Amino acid sequence: MFQKNKFMKRNNQTNNKKKSRLLLIFIACFMVIIGYSSCKKYLDPSPDKKLTTPKKIQDLRAILDYNSSMNSNYSPYGAIASDNYYVTDEVYDALTDVVAKNNYAWGLIDETADKYLDWQYNYQRMFYANVVIDYFDKVAKTGLSEADINTIRGEALFYRAFTMFTMAQVYALPYNQLTAESTPGIPYKVTSDINEPITRPSLQENYQQMAADLLEAISLLKASGQSFLCPDKPAAFLALANVYLVMQQFDKAEIFADSCLKYQNQLIDYNNISLSSAKPFELFNKEVIWQADLATNTILSSSRAFTDSLFYKSYENNDLRKAAFFNGGNSSPAIFKGYYNGKWKGVYFAGLAVDEAYLVSAECQARNGKTDVAMATLNSLLKNRYDSSFVPLSASSQQQAIHIILDQRRKELCFRNSRWMDIRRLNQFDNSKLTLMRNLKGTKYKLLPDDPHFAFLIPQNAIDNSHINQNRR
Repeated sequence: MFQKNKFMKRNNQTNNKKKSRLLLIFIACFMVIIGYSSCKKYLDPSPDKKLTTPKKIQDLRAILDYNSSMNSNYSPYGAIASDNYYVTDEVYDALTDVVAKNNYAWGLIDETADKYLDWQYNYQRMFYANVVIDYFDKVAKTGLSEADINTIRGEALFYRAFTMFTMAQVYALPYNQLTAESTPGIPYKVTSDINEPITRPSLQENYQQMAADLLEAISLLKASGQSFLCPDKPAAFLALANVYLVMQQFDKAEIFADSCLKYQNQLIDYNNISLSSAKPFELFNKEVIWQADLATNTILSSSRAFTDSLFYKSYENNDLRKAAFFNGGNSSPAIFKGYYNGKWKGVYFAGLAVDEAYLVSAECQARNGKTDVAMATLNSLLKNRYDSSFVPLSASSQQQAIHIILDQRRKELCFRNSRWMDIRRLNQFDNSKLTLMRNLKGTKYKLLPDDPHFAFLIPQNAIDNSHINQNRR
């Protein structure tokens, strides 16, 4: 942890000129990848090879250090579609972002596939990762230690897998063990070659590639990154735990969540923070494993998004998260303020943190029949979230333990980027299916557990440029 604190400004303060130069070099390349540009002309002629070829390992390092691409603009559409909040009819009518407006109601009112910035941001990041991987064995490797060199490939593999995982939660149907091999996944390029044909592999192939990337990343990354902006071994462990959590391979998810906690397990005691502060949590606080943000979207800003009243009331009075996370809530709607990245007004945390590792571990322990162990893991987290009157929770059965842990998971990770993922994966269990509802202008819109609208439409320009199939409706 010391190493991260010591060097956490490295990515923002060094090699700025090199980053800018390299990004100009590579911009011509990524614009022709699937969905990066609506202009077919970028497909020919090819850019000058002399301008697009990295020469040194430091060139690859600079690509990964471009934080505005690698650590920002992760898809906000899952957060927009989740059930932790609502907007008024007046706010809904005033929204100018058509795609966000449609995704708020899951495409049940109207739907468009014209806007592609979300797709572009994320496939751009995967392209950068692929450039690093493709050129890793071709560039001169001098001036860096072997560990630092290996870390570069490990980080690229992490970014490719993590981005694909988040995109699969938005643009592909939920993972189901029985149907994953026949369900269309997300286009997943494992090369920066712009001439490689674009296809939609199965969802099973998507997740197998994510797992393979993260397993290799774990073998290459350091125990602690040079900054919170650089993924390290604990980050890859937790990302892989999430992949297996969605795949319902709970034995593997438990192993990798616990592996993460062996490296990083410090928690913030909410008894020691200013609950009344407008921003209770610092950027790079000690629970952050790897820092990233969702793309900003106005519908999620604190002036528009009101916390669901029943969800707010589910917090007990001795639960310090109630005051740390929200303003209002009594005579006025509750407004979320507990951004885990020191920011506010809709810039949601999209990274990985220690509290999530505890929750993944606890859930998997419960699903693997270790009820008492699961509750002990959960209580290790909760004793830092409640005041001194907290009494450790207990469960008399496996199912009760799972129910308690999932309830606490929603409270702990609210307004991050996990609720939509949770809704999708829990709908694969017969005893936990959720029907979502929006009430707009007196009309109720319901998203049923098996509705195809759990996968948003792929941008039309990506369809036109690659000729892949659109999500079904």
